[in-house]
Amino acid sequence: YSLANSLGRTITEALKNGKAQRDQGYTYSFDMLGEAARTAADATRYFQSYGNAISSLSERCSSDDCHLNPGISVKLSALHPRYEYSQRDRVMAELVPAVSALALQARAANMGFTIDAEEAGRLELSLDVIEVVLQSPALAGWDGFGAAVQAYSKQAVDVIIGCMRWPAV
Repeated sequence: YSLANSLGRTITEALKNGKAQRDQGYTYSFDMLGEAARTAADATRYFQSYGNAISSLSERCSSDDCHLNPGISVKLSALHPRYEYSQRDRVMAELVPAVSALALQARAANMGFTIDAEEAGRLELSLDVIEVVLQSPALAGWDGFGAAVQAYSKQAVDVIIGCMRWPAV
């Protein structure tokens, strides 16, 4: 993926560059590319960047339908430096609160919030995090939470069917 195909290097730039399309009725879900937390400081920076992006986007959330408002896509590996199954207990204790906080911020803005797909080796961990976050009563009644699935994966259909069994938020 090249920068030439993106709307911008910052949320401010992307919002400016996408204005003409938004004025025509298009909506966007914004991704931050290249994230990979290697340290706790990296993860904190990404968390703050996601929070700032949600705040910037919230100013453009004017519809009662969250699907008509801008959204954001979050990479779990950006929010935790040891996002791997061997660190599951630590990830669940440290990452779930961070993802929950961002999801609540997105819910308050009535915008879309999508958990981005990770490598196949992290699929189970991603599903565990998503399932726990979705159990929060504070997210009940909000239709803006989503998860990206790698459609080319042999597990894609099973993942989608499994997710359909989760209680609706």
